[in-house]
Amino acid sequence: MGQVQDKKEGTLRLLTLNEIALAHRVFGGSITYARVWIHCDSYLPFGLQDSRTAMAPNGELWFRKELYEHDFGKSTHSIATRHLFIHEMAHVWQHQHGQWVRLRGAFSWAADYTYDLDEKKTLTDYSLEQQAQIIADYFVLTTYGYSEWEYQKINLRSVSYTGKVRGNTLLSLYKNTLSDFLPKR
Repeated sequence: MGQVQDKKEGTLRLLTLNEIALAHRVFGGSITYARVWIHCDSYLPFGLQDSRTAMAPNGELWFRKELYEHDFGKSTHSIATRHLFIHEMAHVWQHQHGQWVRLRGAFSWAADYTYDLDEKKTLTDYSLEQQAQIIADYFVLTTYGYSEWEYQKINLRSVSYTGKVRGNTLLSLYKNTLSDFLPKR
């Protein structure tokens, strides 16, 4: 059995190979992974980043020690932990593709993470936080299946979909919403 590593704030590292492999399943080659740093620290001065809040305002991931993992890509982590990692990597993707994540993130405390999928909308029609949730929720649906997606939605509330559509139609709606994103990976 491996040794448990301490989670010490003030540490900084690049993505692990497992994390790159996990993110690559969702983002393909559309992220420059070698430029992504993970901090175990507060992005905000004086430790003002809440201990249960992750941030990625500048193309880097910031986790307080309560959420930080030495390797988010390990298969032993919970689906909710992997969902959080993919959500934050979506902000990295947004940043690397020219979205003003830092400026919009300043108001994310007031942002709505919940969403309903509309067949007439694509990913860019949603707010940055909703975009990240849609991508992370799609990851759960396509990686772990509908039953797990539903469990995450109802019991853990990591999935933020509020619509009424379920089953195969739901997957079609996600694919439609992500139609501009998926081919660019």
